[in-house]
Amino acid sequence: MDIISFVNQKGGTGKSMLAINLAVTAEAAGQKVCLIDLDQQGTVSNWYDTRTADTPAVINHEQVQSLPDALKKLAAGGFTLAVIDTKGEDTHGTRGAMQAADLCLIPIRPAGPDLHASRPTMQALRTMGRDFALVINQATPNKAAKITAAVMTSLAHDGPVIPIALAARMDHQYAYALGQAAIEYDPDGKAAEEVKELWAWCRKRLIQKGDVSNEQAKRRA
Repeated sequence: MDIISFVNQKGGTGKSMLAINLAVTAEAAGQKVCLIDLDQQGTVSNWYDTRTADTPAVINHEQVQSLPDALKKLAAGGFTLAVIDTKGEDTHGTRGAMQAADLCLIPIRPAGPDLHASRPTMQALRTMGRDFALVINQATPNKAAKITAAVMTSLAHDGPVIPIALAARMDHQYAYALGQAAIEYDPDGKAAEEVKELWAWCRKRLIQKGDVSNEQAKRRA
């Protein structure tokens, strides 16, 4: 089972919305997905309460006494992907999600304060030796926007940047209110397209990581 954790010690970067949309998009692509809501604010859990579909599965922080144990049970239950949403603070739960992840995604809005506030998260992940990538979120709805391009260039000095900027689109707000994701609200919309591109990038990264791990295991055998 692959594990993706959305982490950032700064709140308001859109971790929960991205976690929801990535999980639903991955499920539509054939994954069996569980969303783990470790944020007491409960953005993911509240979304699930309004959702008519039963999947992806959602478990909240009160149901997770031990994250490693919860992940083992999910893997044993046939889940292929766990998407973890964390609190926008440096907490024990957030550190656990970082440590458990095959890939950590750090959402950053194209603004100076977010860049500076995210650096401690990056440093913590480097210390742990965890794979991570920065994702531009809530950008101006224009791929040619100068500020988005400038931020992407600036971020490249800090760590790997996903070459897909997700824009601040109303489809995300409407979808959330209906217990949906952008891919369900408007499958052909730009918001859905961007999330599909994000999932494609993540899937490729996870496959590459798995290939490397398998090769290392063969060498040790």
